[in-house]
Amino acid sequence: MIGTNQSTKSLHRYAAAYTMVEILVVIAVIVLLGTILLGSIGRQGGIAEKKVIYLQNRDALVAMANDHEWNYVNPSEPNAGRRIKGLEFDGSLREHDLFYLWEIIQPHFPFREKMFELASMNFNDTYFADRWMTNLIGIDRTGHPYRTEGLEILLLENTPISDVGLRMLYQHVQQMQPKAPKIQAELASSYAMTNLLEISIFGCKNVTRNGMADLKEAIPHIKVISTFDPNP
Repeated sequence: MIGTNQSTKSLHRYAAAYTMVEILVVIAVIVLLGTILLGSIGRQGGIAEKKVIYLQNRDALVAMANDHEWNYVNPSEPNAGRRIKGLEFDGSLREHDLFYLWEIIQPHFPFREKMFELASMNFNDTYFADRWMTNLIGIDRTGHPYRTEGLEILLLENTPISDVGLRMLYQHVQQMQPKAPKIQAELASSYAMTNLLEISIFGCKNVTRNGMADLKEAIPHIKVISTFDPNP
């Protein structure tokens, strides 16, 4: 027969063991909640940082432009929701300046939709060459296509653009982005800049009739103003 003292000791051991299990469970729950909370804070911090990048890049583009146009989301509060509608550049523009645009139209950038209002870009009489086109359209490092999705009018008069640069508007040119992976198969049909309604390549000496014809065939609805056909 077990004595009272021995029974009491056993109960104490069981109680102590049970209490230890409870403590471990509580600690595990606290650690889990802390991890979730830190992750949430990290994501919020990341989004806040991306918003700062968007605003800085947007304002940098406006500062570099010779002229610009805003499309206010809420006219009564212009500073709360203004987005770029049009940009016009002059000869002082350089390729690296367009990085500010490239960065905020990337497919995984959280505020890229704010650039959908950008409907017109004027590069007339600038040094806009073929490679510059990768700042407007291309493939990112994950194989996702990106482009200025709201762009309807693109003016490239008297620039060095050639047939290769124009081809980039509807077909990815690997030599323009040699480090880019192949586009993901299911996204291939969404690559071309079908939102583009008008392009002017008047005075572009490196553009041929064939290059212009290929562009029209790839994007049938586009209006192409050229030296060959200045009044289409």
